[in-house]
Amino acid sequence: MEKVRVIALESDRRRIVSALHGLRIIDLRRSSLAIEDDKPASYSTEISDALIRINGALQVLEKRAVHSERHIPVEKVLDEVRSSRAIDRIYALSGEMRAISEDTSALEYAGRVAGAFSGLGVDFGKLKSDYVLYRAFEMDKKALAAFRKGIGKEGRGMESSVSPSENGRYLVFVAYDRKIGLDEEIKGAGTTELDLSARYLDGKPKDILKSVHAKAAAHRKRAAEIGSEIKTLSDRNYSRLTNLAEMLGIELARADAGAMFKRTASTFVVEGWIEKRKLAELKEKVGGVAHGRFEIETLEHDELAPTHTNRPAVLKPFEYLLNFYSTQRSDEVDPTWIFVLSFPIFYGLMVSDVGYGIASLLFVTYVSRLVDKEGLVYNACKIWQLMSVAAIFFGVMSNQYFGFQLNQYIIPGFVGFDWMKNATTVMAVTILFGIVQIVLGLFFGFVNHYSRKHMKMAISKLTSIVVILAGTVAVSALFGLTGGALPIVSAAIAVLALLVTLAISGHEATEITNLITHPLSYARIMGFGLGSVIIAFLIDQYFTPNLSGGILVFIIYLVIFMLLHFLNMLLGIFEGIVQGARLNFVEFFSKFYMGNGVRFKPFGYKRTYTKEEKE
Repeated sequence: MEKVRVIALESDRRRIVSALHGLRIIDLRRSSLAIEDDKPASYSTEISDALIRINGALQVLEKRAVHSERHIPVEKVLDEVRSSRAIDRIYALSGEMRAISEDTSALEYAGRVAGAFSGLGVDFGKLKSDYVLYRAFEMDKKALAAFRKGIGKEGRGMESSVSPSENGRYLVFVAYDRKIGLDEEIKGAGTTELDLSARYLDGKPKDILKSVHAKAAAHRKRAAEIGSEIKTLSDRNYSRLTNLAEMLGIELARADAGAMFKRTASTFVVEGWIEKRKLAELKEKVGGVAHGRFEIETLEHDELAPTHTNRPAVLKPFEYLLNFYSTQRSDEVDPTWIFVLSFPIFYGLMVSDVGYGIASLLFVTYVSRLVDKEGLVYNACKIWQLMSVAAIFFGVMSNQYFGFQLNQYIIPGFVGFDWMKNATTVMAVTILFGIVQIVLGLFFGFVNHYSRKHMKMAISKLTSIVVILAGTVAVSALFGLTGGALPIVSAAIAVLALLVTLAISGHEATEITNLITHPLSYARIMGFGLGSVIIAFLIDQYFTPNLSGGILVFIIYLVIFMLLHFLNMLLGIFEGIVQGARLNFVEFFSKFYMGNGVRFKPFGYKRTYTKEEKE
């Protein structure tokens, strides 16, 4: 990456900013020059207001096909938005629909209350008095009993009537002196008060119902007319307004970019990061619109460049997860490929069942089709798909199909490894995985520190590698894998390397115990994998359904069988994800990964509908 500075005439600003925006190759930074700070363009607020206005109109319209149009100057876009009668009409219709919706809710409530009182002969218009309160409630049977008990007390001056409601509750109408309270009688569950002062409750129930039905019919008719007009407006304006919205979004970004610039009376200054290979393209494009009246220079700096990666599409979900954890620094080794290989392997070994793998693959494939393709859930699903394939592969290798061994029927002659009989071998292999990954992480740490000129830390990473490798050879003698003088020599080398590490790097010295414990942590792969297999075996042994006990017993055992395997699968998936992530992010990444980088964010846009403006 290079840091560059562009100096050009103020009169060429809009053309140059448009050119930079279209290139999408420079990550803007505020210049350190001791000159005046620039600010967003004066029309930035107007663009923002116009964009909000158009987006609000688009929310009302029905979606239609969008036909691509040529980008036009921002002044023309703003003029069109200001003078658009279609937008005014859309907002007017939207407001009218909101009013109809609110009034319809009031009509529905009035109709419900009037309907409930249709048999009582009440005149709502006369339920107003300075001395008497009129209230109505819907109650269940238990609340009604408590209410009757309360109002039955002598001297309370209350009159009430009770009638069954349509929904199985009771309608209670009560009139009482304003000086008397009803709080004790109405509080608690099972009671809902009806608002007798609601809009449209102004006469007898029969008259109210007639008026409500007439007004509701008029509202339905008008709503249908508005819907028809909105369809017509959508046909005529959706495509154009969508194009204008995209144009305004682009222009707003250009207008706001001024906040990153510096300026003098006649020039403006742009600084930012760019890939070295695209420097010639930058000069060519700016030169074309500025007619040679500009200067581009590369800057000396001691800043950390932003992180710009060009990973293939298959790695994008892993890149997303890595950035979610912490953005890689631009001066670090990219661990994505190692992450892609190790995470599925660890997960696949811990789940290690064809049935569980297929079930989880089908589930995450279904979920991935329902969620946003730019979000965390979608990217997690894509990673999970790969891990499910790994679970299927290792399920075949370990001959596990929902705990059953079926390879002899599917792949004659192929048995694979047996978790029960080969547990020690599997544990040794997983620890070997750990040694390889930890050594690789330490080597990445050496490369990172060497590139930053941290020579003591770089050397300590190499000596730590020697400690692990020599120590492994020395320990292997305890299991009869090596003999003679080799274990003694290896132990001496390991101790010497350990002393060198302690002497030259205080930080790395604090990690000494981890050089032993972290490789051993990978044995958890064997532990969780073996545990899942044993549980599946026990489920199959005790709950495999058969018809010998009758159809009812068969069904009961089938339900238990499926439920227990489902729970075991969930446990295996959870442990596979958590432990696989832990082994990568804690044991592996801690050896080299610093993170907290800044992502490369080029100043630019991606057109969906519009075409570039004519020169």
